Amino acid sequence: MECNSSPCVTQLTGPGSVNQYMGLLINSLLLSQCSISPPEMWPEDYGDIAIQEGFPEYDFIIVGAGSAGCVLANRLSENPNWRVLLLEAGGDPPVESTIPRLFPTIWHGKYSWNYHVEPSDQYSISSDNGNYWPRGKMLGGSSAINAMYYVRGNNDDYNNWAALGNPTWNWDSVLPYFKKSEMNLNPEIANAFGGYYHSTTGLQAVQLFNSNDSINAVLIQAALEMGYQFLQDYNADKYIGYTYSQGIVRDGERVSAARAFLLPAMNRPNLNIVKYAHVENLVIDDNGVVSGVNVNLREEQKFAVTARQEVILSAGSINSPQILMLSGIGPEETLDSIGIPIIKNLPVGKNLQDHPFICLLFRMDKSSAVEITPDEITKDFLSYLETRTEYFASIGLGQTLGYINQKGQTADFKSLFQSLGYIEPIALAVSKAAEDSNVLMLLMSNLVSKSIGQVDLHSADPADKPRIFANYLSDEADLQLFLQTVRHYFQFLNTETFTKHEVEFFNIPIPDCDVLEFDSDEYWICYIRHMTSTTFHPVGTAKMGPTSDPDAVVDCKLKVKGTTGLRVIDASIMPVIPRGNTNAPTMMIAEKGADFIKEDWGFLGQK
Repeated sequence: MECNSSPCVTQLTGPGSVNQYMGLLINSLLLSQCSISPPEMWPEDYGDIAIQEGFPEYDFIIVGAGSAGCVLANRLSENPNWRVLLLEAGGDPPVESTIPRLFPTIWHGKYSWNYHVEPSDQYSISSDNGNYWPRGKMLGGSSAINAMYYVRGNNDDYNNWAALGNPTWNWDSVLPYFKKSEMNLNPEIANAFGGYYHSTTGLQAVQLFNSNDSINAVLIQAALEMGYQFLQDYNADKYIGYTYSQGIVRDGERVSAARAFLLPAMNRPNLNIVKYAHVENLVIDDNGVVSGVNVNLREEQKFAVTARQEVILSAGSINSPQILMLSGIGPEETLDSIGIPIIKNLPVGKNLQDHPFICLLFRMDKSSAVEITPDEITKDFLSYLETRTEYFASIGLGQTLGYINQKGQTADFKSLFQSLGYIEPIALAVSKAAEDSNVLMLLMSNLVSKSIGQVDLHSADPADKPRIFANYLSDEADLQLFLQTVRHYFQFLNTETFTKHEVEFFNIPIPDCDVLEFDSDEYWICYIRHMTSTTFHPVGTAKMGPTSDPDAVVDCKLKVKGTTGLRVIDASIMPVIPRGNTNAPTMMIAEKGADFIKEDWGFLGQK
């Protein structure tokens, strides 16, 4: 069975919401960071020392220490005869990255690339300054700022990749690589089906969250009333139903890809990691032979580093295509327009896919809503520091996931409950609603979006952020699917559970929509266009495909077409976005990519 989507919910706001006291929380956290701060992941001055001594040649240079780059650094440095260099534009993750409940607090600032998509009058109309796309800029990349979901998608996603001309990317071929990374810490999940779907011996901890808000059970009960089943494990053989999320967590703390894969390799003398090293472009000749990278260290010193065997771009679905295009590998018309000499004409930056969502707000438990006080938050935080349980070990209603089917045989939507940042009038309306009731935000994410976007360049200057065209809702089918799903979720209001908890729809004031008849298709289409946002899953901008595919950038072994010594190994190679979160598939891609490299260079299977 397939699955195209899921419903999930993330944060319950209420009278005196925790958001009002976030500054107090962070200050308390910083004062007590000695009790929770992760160790420094790499010496801060290594880059300076390396420059002073003269950078040696490396066998492999990996660009980007995100979900893919950390896996690659670990696996390639298993060969003691290979010198491996990992370059990361950011530094260590902050202490608050470790605490599950605080994950939204580091979406802005120096730990993110702070991207915005190009504004549009067709989607995300109520997003301030264009839809905001946070992407992690630190060791661990987006695995250090995301909501920690461990979701693989389902078997048909990968069978489809193979059917598109990518041999060895079918489900039976990729499942061993999912398992290779995984250390599943829940025996009831790990040991089901004789351990066929999971592993307990990998480096990436995967666990149900340590604590669970009581409201999660309310949502599950309402879903059961609606006829859905409870899923014990959405990463196994069934995909439609409601469940609690598995996360990249262990004992109440986030385990980013950096903590999982870099820390165990810290003492390997053949692995070097340089932080604050922004790779601007590739060292590449006119024949497409890549021999290294050009690096800007701390915006203070520029230099080139040589790779004897390969350069591997693992900078993510925005930065990897940017680096390729800045190096002369990309669409000819784009590069010509900004004066970059063409080395290889490839559709880099095309095929951008994401899981867009819209949100519905509901008030609930108005008669019993309890104000949250600073003292209670402080008490909860101190309890977390001692036990790694309760409020701060949780991501709230985000732990409730649901995969529903709106058409055909597959599920189409994922809803998650989390705080968002829309324009001020909307934010104020939600804040006001939370003054006298709990507010439930239901996020419905389209996991089978047909709309395709693009990453482009502003200029030939590596310091300029790329242009991102999300193109949400450009395919009419996506708009209609959202419309169907809004209708579906209003049926939850008729359940005995929602009635018991006094759940009622809260209508967000949107002037363009308020002049239309409420609950008409026209009203909801207007609402959808205003409220569409991202689930932070950009993929596909360096598409994997066969020679016959004119849209492909890399082949099935992830080598960039028409070049030598260059691969892309990250989420950008996905030909079609999986129906689930993208962190786990990205680690799988890196595990499989590492074996491609070992095989090509004669190390696969050696001890």
